[in-house]
Amino acid sequence: MAPVIRFDTFHNIVNGELRGAKQVYHGLDPTTGDKLWDAPVASKQDVEDAVAAARRAFKPWARTPFEERVSTLRKFADAVKPHLDDFTELILKENGKPVKKDRECHVHYVPLGIVASILPWNFPFGQATLKCLPALLAGNACILKPSPFTPYSALKLVEIAQQVLPPGLLQVLGGDEKLGPWLTTHPDINKISFTGSTATGKKVMQAAAGTLKRVTLELSLKIFADTTRGGNDAAIVCPDVDIQKVAADLVFGAFFNTGQVCTGTKRIYIHEDIYATTLQAMAVAAKKLKVGNGADDGVVIGPLQNNMQYEKVKLLYAEAEKNQFKYYNGDDISLNKTKGFFLQPKIIDNPPDNSLIITEEQMGPIVPTQPWKDEAEVIERANNTSMGLGATVWAKDPAHATRIAEKLEVGSVFINSSPKMAIRLPFSGHKESGIGIEGGPHSLTAYCNQQTIHYFK
Repeated sequence: MAPVIRFDTFHNIVNGELRGAKQVYHGLDPTTGDKLWDAPVASKQDVEDAVAAARRAFKPWARTPFEERVSTLRKFADAVKPHLDDFTELILKENGKPVKKDRECHVHYVPLGIVASILPWNFPFGQATLKCLPALLAGNACILKPSPFTPYSALKLVEIAQQVLPPGLLQVLGGDEKLGPWLTTHPDINKISFTGSTATGKKVMQAAAGTLKRVTLELSLKIFADTTRGGNDAAIVCPDVDIQKVAADLVFGAFFNTGQVCTGTKRIYIHEDIYATTLQAMAVAAKKLKVGNGADDGVVIGPLQNNMQYEKVKLLYAEAEKNQFKYYNGDDISLNKTKGFFLQPKIIDNPPDNSLIITEEQMGPIVPTQPWKDEAEVIERANNTSMGLGATVWAKDPAHATRIAEKLEVGSVFINSSPKMAIRLPFSGHKESGIGIEGGPHSLTAYCNQQTIHYFK
């Protein structure tokens, strides 16, 4: 009989067992600001025990035939399915987003060993599965470290996994700022998969270099104090588009998940011939987006996930107000005065190139637009960043859009669509937006070593 899974108590999972801690921490409900449930703070001994259990679990799992791994992970999926409604409610509580489930797929090679996956707060459930499933399918053991802002989904996901996975194969450790360095410097951990800011990603890479750990880095989340820009993905809109349709899609691409998407649209360049008309159409579309509790009917934009991000995004609103930038969607640019981390979405009309709203990744419901005239010049503007995660191109002629797309220095370009990631397709960043790939049939190779055997007659 499967164990009873409660969604109001949370534990670290070490060697197949629920483990509490002397210290606890808690997330905040971004909709209300209220404290959520206690989550355990992992100790150094917890890390040592988890690594030792992963080492024991890894060798027999690596020898398990690929088809059997697939069968076991399908059982894992079957164990999660009865709890999807519970996870929906849990994600709403800890993350605040209106939830949409997505797709997944897999492939194969020689496993690395133990993988430590360090997760961001903006997609706590999706990132946990995106990292652990290919790692396990490739034959590795995996330790997840959720963000302290959103620990609950990963903790509960791994608890459910214990119903079907061998002890120590998939573990989760929640904790404080000490936990990440313990994992990245541990000599028995073979790979780090990290999603977060470029500044932190560089520290992860530096720590991993001590033991030549493999790394996959998906870097776009921005800390304003850093000198490094964030993802800052651009949209280029050509003059021959269907303005009404494109305007609604541009707004969705900028404000989906309250703008807290690494590949979300952060800068919008619109051809000068249609600039004013498109901006007005975007304002109309933005006004239709209901802001509120993600559990309420019709809500499209929920709260920002945490107070830290809320305070950072407020700097952009304050800049717009101080400098009297022209804005759309609403009569004022006043900040939220209610409980919870809510902000009304805003479109900023043609701010200067050196303004924060242009140079920084927003990760919130505010986006700048600027006109363009010369195609080569707008491509240069779009590429004028140390980052290169994603972009969108909008044009009636797909061949024309493709010619622009091929000149953009990014890992993913979406033509005539807002950014829509799919786990079956590769996802990677150029320049300082990361190293390695996630998703797609080749994502398993990121969790493998290659071995070549030469035969001579």
